Formats: sequence, C-alpha cells, structure tokens
Amino acid sequence: MRKLAAMLLLTAWLVAPTPVGAQSGTGAVPAAPDDGGPRHWEVTDVSSGLNLREQPSTSSKIVLTYPPATILSNLGCQRTDDKVWCDVQKLGGGPRGYVAATYIRPAVAPDGSVPTGPDNSALRAGQRDFDATGKIPCSQVKGQPSSLCDFGVSRAGSGYATVVVTKSDGVTRSLYFVRGQLLGADTSQADGYPAISSEKESDLHLVRVGGERYEVPDSVIFGG
Repeated sequence: MRKLAAMLLLTAWLVAPTPVGAQSGTGAVPAAPDDGGPRHWEVTDVSSGLNLREQPSTSSKIVLTYPPATILSNLGCQRTDDKVWCDVQKLGGGPRGYVAATYIRPAVAPDGSVPTGPDNSALRAGQRDFDATGKIPCSQVKGQPSSLCDFGVSRAGSGYATVVVTKSDGVTRSLYFVRGQLLGADTSQADGYPAISSEKESDLHLVRVGGERYEVPDSVIFGG
C-alpha cells in the first residue's frame, strides 16, 4: 500500500504544478531533469521574495532574492538537515545557488504543459536530426531586404527548440528557444559576439543577431 501511495503521489506531482514543499514531508526529493524531473521551477508562495543561498542551509550567505514567478533552472535537489533544497540558476543566467523547495513548483510552459526530462533539442540539432525543415525570411546585413533561408528545427516539446538557419553564404546560425522565448544563439569570438535580441509580433519572433535578422513563427518552435 505504501508503494502504491508513493506512485500516486509522484504521478500527481508530475501532472499538477503544486509547490514542491507539499511533498517534503514524505521524504521524497524532487528529481532532476535527467531523472525525469521538471526542467524548470517557478518561485511561488512568497510575498517579499525567495532567498538564493550559497549552500543548502538557512545559515548560509544569501546571494540574492528572487521575486515571485521567477523561472529557475532545475539543477537537482537534495535533503539537508531534514529540509529539501534545490540547486538552481535563473533562466537566462545569473548566480547559481540553493533555494528552499517549499517555495518553488514545477514551471508551466506557455502551452500549458509541465515539461519534464532533459532538453535534447541542441544535441539533436547538432546531429541534424530535425523534426521539420523549411524556409523563413532572413537577411545577413542590417538594412538588407529579406530573402528566404533554409532552416531545420529540433524540438523537445513545450517551446524548447533549436532552430538551425542556413544563410545565403552557406554558414549556419543556431537559435536556441526555451519555453517559447529566444535564449541565445551560437555566436563566437570569430564573429565578434554580436548582440542578440528578440521581439514578438503576434505569433512571429523577430530575432536579431548583430546585423542578421530572422523571422521565426511560433509554429516552427512549437510545431503544429
């Protein structure tokens, strides 16, 4: 009976984005994505903010405080001194540290799902294992009229996707999307680490990488 109850509790946790602290009394420690856990957490049930600490302890130094609804990457959790702590980093970058599991819950993606398991979209894109191919509007130089560039996209569900665009000169540019938002691109020292930005117009992502411009529809990222 205890084994059955534990299985039902785990199923409910994966389906419904309830606070992680709701399970802390059972002795269960939330799984990392590589073990089937959620890819990201959302800060919840705090009025003034959630403290990020250097170590998994209430006596450890506070690095910063996250406001409610902040999205954090799930880097694994552990139990220390009968309290569950999770190793996290803010989505998009920032200091890495520990937060009390009581105040986070599995983050819901824009499509309403709770993504679990590893995001393998970049790995698959590097192997040219694409879910879809086609063409999108693009330009290589600022002010240049748009033309059509070939693309391939590898998806990991719920807005996690890597879009590889082949420019007119034959060079590729990879664009990384997480939760339906542009997270970065494969820039390097060779091209001067150009500035990266993205704005949304209806269902279209207008992505700029230095003087390059790409128009990526939601349907490329989410599928359908």
